[in-house]
Amino acid sequence: MKGINLPVNSVIIITLAILVLVFLGYMFITGTNPLPQTVKPENAFNIGCKKYFETENSPENIPVGDINNDGNQDNLLTACRLYYSNESMEAEGCEQRCRDRFPYVSR
Repeated sequence: MKGINLPVNSVIIITLAILVLVFLGYMFITGTNPLPQTVKPENAFNIGCKKYFETENSPENIPVGDINNDGNQDNLLTACRLYYSNESMEAEGCEQRCRDRFPYVSR
């Protein structure tokens, strides 16, 4: 009976090793995150406001990730417009929303 168990155990171990190697190869080829990541407008707004306070750039020049799932990098102004459901919001309005949302941040 021991003569039969050894080959079966070896086959199981070899199969598992092959599966692990295939998985590692897949991760290596596609990267650790193969799916495009979209950012929720609230998270993008919070991240963008932090960058705004750090850099004092205009909201149009602050990248925050892909919010509308079009594969392109969006900016803080887009995040403001989506988060506050106001397509006509200007950069100054977005800056004011950041200051209102985070009044404790000093520049």
